[in-house]
Amino acid sequence: AVVAADEIMSMTSPDLSNGDAAIKALLENHQVRDLLFAVSRLPVFSDEMAEAFKDDLVVLGMLKQIKYFNALPMSSFAIAVARLAEARMGGKTADKPRTYNAFIDAVIASPNCKTRMDAMCKAGLLNGEMQAEYKSNAEHLEQADPHAVYPTSIYRQCNGHTSATEDASVIEAVMSTTITTTIHVEHGVLNPENRLLYRVYKPLGRVVAIIDDKVEKYYGEALDHYFKVNGIKIQKLIYGGNEVDKDMHNVEKILVDLKSSGVARNEPVLVVGGGVIADIGGFACALYHRNTPYVMLCTSIVSGIDAGPSPRTCSDGFGYKNLYGAYHPPILTLTDRTFFSTLHPGWLRHGIAEIIKMACVKDYSLFCLLEDVGVQLVTDQFGSTGDNTDPEYDRKCDLIIAKAMEGYVRAEYGNLWETHQCRPHAFGHTWSPGYELPAGMLHGHAVGTCMGYSTYLSYLEGWVTKDEMDRVLKLISLMELSLWHPIMDDVDLCYASQEKIVDKRGGSLCAPVPKELGKCGYIQELSKERFIETMAEYKKICATYPRGGIGIEVHCAEVGLEDPSVEAKKHVTVAAGVAPADQLSTDTNVSDSYNEWIEKAQSKRSGAHNERLGLDGDAARLILGAEPPAFEADTIFKDTVEDYSTQMTTAASSDVDRVVAATAKQGMFMPCMVGQLEGQFLKMFVQTAKAKTVLDIGTFTGYSALSFAEGLPSDGSVVTLESDEKIAAVAKECFEASAQAAKIDLRVGNAAAIMEELAGVGQKFDIVFIDADKDNYAAYYNLAMDSGLLADDGCILADNSLCALVYDKDDIRRQRLHEFNMMVANDDR
Repeated sequence: AVVAADEIMSMTSPDLSNGDAAIKALLENHQVRDLLFAVSRLPVFSDEMAEAFKDDLVVLGMLKQIKYFNALPMSSFAIAVARLAEARMGGKTADKPRTYNAFIDAVIASPNCKTRMDAMCKAGLLNGEMQAEYKSNAEHLEQADPHAVYPTSIYRQCNGHTSATEDASVIEAVMSTTITTTIHVEHGVLNPENRLLYRVYKPLGRVVAIIDDKVEKYYGEALDHYFKVNGIKIQKLIYGGNEVDKDMHNVEKILVDLKSSGVARNEPVLVVGGGVIADIGGFACALYHRNTPYVMLCTSIVSGIDAGPSPRTCSDGFGYKNLYGAYHPPILTLTDRTFFSTLHPGWLRHGIAEIIKMACVKDYSLFCLLEDVGVQLVTDQFGSTGDNTDPEYDRKCDLIIAKAMEGYVRAEYGNLWETHQCRPHAFGHTWSPGYELPAGMLHGHAVGTCMGYSTYLSYLEGWVTKDEMDRVLKLISLMELSLWHPIMDDVDLCYASQEKIVDKRGGSLCAPVPKELGKCGYIQELSKERFIETMAEYKKICATYPRGGIGIEVHCAEVGLEDPSVEAKKHVTVAAGVAPADQLSTDTNVSDSYNEWIEKAQSKRSGAHNERLGLDGDAARLILGAEPPAFEADTIFKDTVEDYSTQMTTAASSDVDRVVAATAKQGMFMPCMVGQLEGQFLKMFVQTAKAKTVLDIGTFTGYSALSFAEGLPSDGSVVTLESDEKIAAVAKECFEASAQAAKIDLRVGNAAAIMEELAGVGQKFDIVFIDADKDNYAAYYNLAMDSGLLADDGCILADNSLCALVYDKDDIRRQRLHEFNMMVANDDR
């Protein structure tokens, strides 16, 4: 049959110069027909098929598609048959691939290229006798194997067996799902001559792509060029791919965008990026239509050998890793290490932890390869920078990626739904999920600390020798990953992670550890007392390693990523369910009823209120003079009150978090930002006031401007003023990367002069926010009031006004703020 197909596709007669004629010739060939009928009735996803074609995986992959020939678009059918023939016969002559590509191009050029094959058969393409045979085969399959004629997806099949009593009052059933996927470790995926993506998307005529924003920055033009050259329309959906973006809010955004793009249930979405975008993009595809296929183009180590091919799609929630998720592997995973050339070394380093993981518990030869190559993988980015000319090193880089990938999928795919917890690839993921986010750590460093501790436990069990333990710890340290982090001193937090993981693992700890290098064992029991004891011992061991066991560029913020710890800490403390000591009641005179309590409490509060205002006889009211009154404390808040308020306030968006990360990265004075509590207040205030225009005097790095913008309607605007060009540049970058960019007008220069210019052109603002140099608060206030900048029914907000109490006595800003407060209090306008 393959020989016959090859002959047909190789013909150059005028009759086969168009695709319809070529397809007709294939279908009417008796040998090809017999092949199609036979394969359509075969269990192509079975172990027997895999075993039969284990030495010819391209043929196996094409037979899995040809089984569904009835439902394939004509162009997809042509690609599958051509690839089948090329795999069997393509090596005989050098021009075979060109011949097959010419055949595919002819079919794709047909107006019928997107028409299903069964429709083509019914439409009179075939002669009457042959048409009847194809119809008969389809009718047989409709009863024997409906997947083959009416598949929702050609990448998965379901089966089941149901038993019932005679009266159907008791029913027992077993259900199963079989899924197929393909993985390629490839070079030059975006070379227009590479046909891996072409074969998937050319028959569809378009690709809807979920893309990491950093990938778009570096490879957006290459993606555009690839699909343009190949005549495929691309629709880009771009999202943040940082750890802080791994939440349900972004999954929901993807779902909305997929719907708006009209993605069909059987249309493979293209997901391009690292581990985070693989997780949330795959999760969105799992939820969309309850099962939408996707192709994963991996651009990082983590996605390339772990999150990319993984069926475990997910998002974080409530400060805990991977709280939500679904089991939904990609139909095709492409790992191309040429993408690694633009990765920050810190991102590469943390990705290598996932390779060490598989080496320790699945593949000793991979462990030895890592020891051999060492930290050069980080310094030259897996040989992707173009400086390497050593073919043997290139071979080792490819082999490391491929072996890690193979070990991972062998462990993962045999337990697709996590129906048991003997999961070697969870090595390093038992205790670290509880402290990774609160510490703001990169995932790989957190995994490194957990792998190190787990290996020490294995040594104590007698499962690895001291030499083997030392080799594991040395390899982690050699790759500049962390063995230890100070957050691990918080044993309550770390042990709480164990309790959560036991719940997540169905009541079993089942902590994977090396049981001799390259093999896996599981620890099931570890009491809190034993945990505290062994963690202290492990810390002493880590202290003997460089930097005390702490890695290089450990935290997200250190490699230019947003810090996930702010949101995580909020949930960690709330989840603990323990009130701080200064919030615990000391009142032993508990009232018998709420009414009795409220009567006493209200009387007490009224007395205190009257006393403060000097309304209870001799009590003196605070007399304000030309200088602010003495105030001994350096803050007007109690730590517990502020912390509690922050935890009970909606967290900032990822756009606002980006401002925090950028401010920290540039080493700028963090207290100049308004912060989460005030930022959310500003956002809420704008919404409550139904404001449409805001003047933000004092941009700094943009926290307040972004908060205002998020609260404004789509046609609202913020004009924000900053005098420092360097600081303004940071804010500008954050604004441009945000969803609010169109609403924000950043102006750099003297604030008073710009305000006069705005007034001169008749601009008015519903809200004027003063948060600039304190010496000039009065000037900004008067400009807003007197020049017409403040709209009718507008409002002025002034930040830091109570700093008149807490600034140092010799700080002139203390006096200027007091004078400003007195001026406003006495202004009858």
